[in-house]
Amino acid sequence: MRCLSIGRVRRLFCVVIALGLVCAGPVFGGKLVIRLQAAHKSDRPRAVTIRSSLPERITPADIIEDGGLNIRYDVKSDTYYVHETVELAPGETFTRDVVMKDIWVIDEEEIQELRKRAGVLGGALSGSKYSTDSDEERAKVESLSDEILVRQAESGITTVRAIDHIQAYEKNLKVLQEVKQSVGRMENLAMAAGVNPGDALIGDDRSAATPRRDVHFPEEYGEAIVKITVRNSSPTRTRKVDVRRDMPPEISIDDVIDAGGLAVRYDSKTRTTYVFKDAVEVPPNGEETFTVVINDKWNINGERMAFLQEKVSQLLVLTSGRENIEAVENTLKTALEALEAITKEVGPEALSPEYIAFYRRQADRLDDVERELNRIDSALKPLDTKRGFDIPAPDKKTTWLIIYIILGFLALVSLLFFLRWYVRSS
Repeated sequence: MRCLSIGRVRRLFCVVIALGLVCAGPVFGGKLVIRLQAAHKSDRPRAVTIRSSLPERITPADIIEDGGLNIRYDVKSDTYYVHETVELAPGETFTRDVVMKDIWVIDEEEIQELRKRAGVLGGALSGSKYSTDSDEERAKVESLSDEILVRQAESGITTVRAIDHIQAYEKNLKVLQEVKQSVGRMENLAMAAGVNPGDALIGDDRSAATPRRDVHFPEEYGEAIVKITVRNSSPTRTRKVDVRRDMPPEISIDDVIDAGGLAVRYDSKTRTTYVFKDAVEVPPNGEETFTVVINDKWNINGERMAFLQEKVSQLLVLTSGRENIEAVENTLKTALEALEAITKEVGPEALSPEYIAFYRRQADRLDDVERELNRIDSALKPLDTKRGFDIPAPDKKTTWLIIYIILGFLALVSLLFFLRWYVRSS
């Protein structure tokens, strides 16, 4: 395996990072492991810093054993990483394993629940005017569910590489979304036919609106403080240090309220705003601190929570007294419980990577709630009172007759316009 060298000590040691697996339990009950190794080749002791990013979707709650390493959040990549600085003796090798849960598995119970729902609804809609559409969606659910189960069985972590296991999971997630959309379509058809879909809505609806965070952005943000400190460890010499700090991706140049004596620029390559100052003089054993004030673009979910709570209340009023929509009412109650839990969450007080991670994930949870409410909005449309007249569509002959009449009328108007212009110009 190729070694990754670090900085100025390239010839002194190498760090090896490998994503492997440990086989444990049943096919889908294994664990994934990141193995970090540092080999020191110098004849003098030296401090070595090791860092490795964790796979996407992994959070601290998914880590079974951290190997004695520190777990931190990377604001830019929105992922977690492990790191540690260790003192290595000449010829010493440092090895640590980070053991993670295998989160890259579709719950088979969820798949079976979706299949069962499709089967029940297919039977309930049999013989109705929606039976043809229902049968098509049910066939999709069966076919796509089989596809997920086969791919998952063939890509267990005891049989394939970890990277292939993760890629198979990502494919299955996309297919699962199609399954949920077919089930959602069947649930909507059931409600249109006056049939209650079940205890709760478990399908999705592709026609439902997507969550809109930007609608609830405040006109004025709160302030967040970024402190940048540079130190000089020399006891005798004054040093000049170049200062640069990249801002989180949410921060634009306009979001920097006070740069604290630093300049503000935008890096088009990394697509980040940063503050900097060249050749900052730091006295012996001294430090220089810059305080940068920015807009708080994270702790902004309060207004959105209130909006979603109001929307739940409106939908509950809309469904009050209706028959055969227990599934909708139960889904609304679950969404309301989720909102109440979110409103009780207490995040970190000061700006930090953990602060940003907390409010980003909180916004994700609000997305989930809003997605449910939009799905209910869409599901209730077939229940609206029909307006206007129920006029059958014209046959093919009548349709062409109407088209010819319209074309003839347009031709007559054009002719009259031309004659009028000709008379006036002659």
